[in-house]
Amino acid sequence: MKCYLTNCFMGFMLFDESFTLIDYELFPKGKLAEKVLELNKGNLTVQEESILKRNTKKCDSIIIETNLTISNYKNLKRTSKFKFETPNSAGEYLRSNMAKILVEIGSLESEENLDEILHNLSMEIINYKLKEASKARDSYLIQAINSIDEIDEATGKLIERLREWHTIHFPELNKIKNQEKYVNLVTEYGDRESIIESGLLDEMDITDQSTGAEIKGLDLEMVKNFAGSIKSLQDTKKFLTDYVEQKMNEIAPNLSDLVGSLLGAKLVAHAGSLERLAMLSSSTVQIIGAEKALFRHLKTGERPPKHGLIYQFPEIRSAKWWLKGKIARALAAKISLAVRKDVYSGEFDADIKPEFEEHLEEIKKKYPFPPRAKKTHKEGKKGKKKMKKKKRDKYRKKIEDYY
Repeated sequence: MKCYLTNCFMGFMLFDESFTLIDYELFPKGKLAEKVLELNKGNLTVQEESILKRNTKKCDSIIIETNLTISNYKNLKRTSKFKFETPNSAGEYLRSNMAKILVEIGSLESEENLDEILHNLSMEIINYKLKEASKARDSYLIQAINSIDEIDEATGKLIERLREWHTIHFPELNKIKNQEKYVNLVTEYGDRESIIESGLLDEMDITDQSTGAEIKGLDLEMVKNFAGSIKSLQDTKKFLTDYVEQKMNEIAPNLSDLVGSLLGAKLVAHAGSLERLAMLSSSTVQIIGAEKALFRHLKTGERPPKHGLIYQFPEIRSAKWWLKGKIARALAAKISLAVRKDVYSGEFDADIKPEFEEHLEEIKKKYPFPPRAKKTHKEGKKGKKKMKKKKRDKYRKKIEDYY
C-alpha cells in the first residue's frame, strides 16, 4: 500500500492513495506554536517519528511532504521505503479540506472555529518570535548605536539653526568652532554681555564691540531654552556612548579592542547581529556600508569601493591614498578573526591588535611610494595608432625623397 504523510498546524496525518485518513499524531494543544516553529526550523519532531514507526510495516512506501533529507530519518528503520515530495497530493487534499478533517478527528468543535484558532496561533507565534528576538544580547546594543547616529544627525541640524539664530545678536561668537562649547555658552549665559563677563572668551580676540542686534526678554529666553534642548541631547549621547562601550566590552571584547567600541558597534548594527557579522567573509566586512558604491560598480563598471564603514578607523582615514585599500583589507581580515573569537569562544585574545599593528608597519615599509601609473587599455590603443601614423609618415617621406 502506498501512503502519504503530510502535516498541518495540528500535527501529522497519514493518508492512503484514495485520501482516506489512516492514522494521525497531533501536537499537544498547549504547544502548537512551539511545534510549528520547530517544524519551520527544519527539525524532526517526536510526533513525526511516532507516526512513521507505527506505520512503516504496513505501508509499501511512504511519500513524505517535508523539506528534510533522508539523513534526518537515520534513526528510523526501513528508511528505504521513504520518498520525499513537496508538495504531495495528500498535503494538497488536507489543505483544501482541513476544517472538515479536523472536525472528524475531534480537534475542532465546528468548521467555523478554524479561523479563530488560526488567528490565535498566529498571534502566539508572533509574540514568541518577538520574545526570542528581545533575548538577543546584541539587540539593545544595536538600538543604542542607531540612537547615537540619529542624535548626531539631529544635533548637527539643530546647532546650525542655533548658530543662525544667535548670530543675529552675537555674530562674533561664531569664531568658536567647538559645537559643545558654543551650546554651553548660549545655554548658560545667553546674551553677549554675560558671555564676555564669564571670562571664557579671554583666550579669543572677541571684544564687547559687536555688530549684532540687542536681545532681551522672551527672545533671549527662547534662544537659551532651544540651546538647553540641544545640550540635553548632547548629554544623552554621552550616556549612550558610555553604555555602548560597556556593552561592547561585555559581548565583543576582541572587536572592541581592535577597532574601538563605536566602530565595532556600527559594524554589528549594519550586519544585524554579532553572529551574522561573524559569518561574513573578510571581503564583505571590508565594504560593509559601501553598498551603493558597490552596486554602482556592478551597474556602470566604475571602480569598486575599497572600504565602507571601516574607513572611520583612524589608520585608514589618515593613510596615504595608495595604502588605504591595503590597510582596509588587512583590517577586515583581523575584524573577522576578532568577531569569530567573540562569538564562538568568548575569550579575549590580547594578541589580535598587536599583530595587526605589526602588519600595518610592514605594509607601510613595503609600499613607501605610490605605484607607477599604468597605461589603460584605451591609452595603449592610442599609442599604437600614433606609432602606426609615425611609421606611415616615415615611409611616405622616404618615398617622396626617392622620387
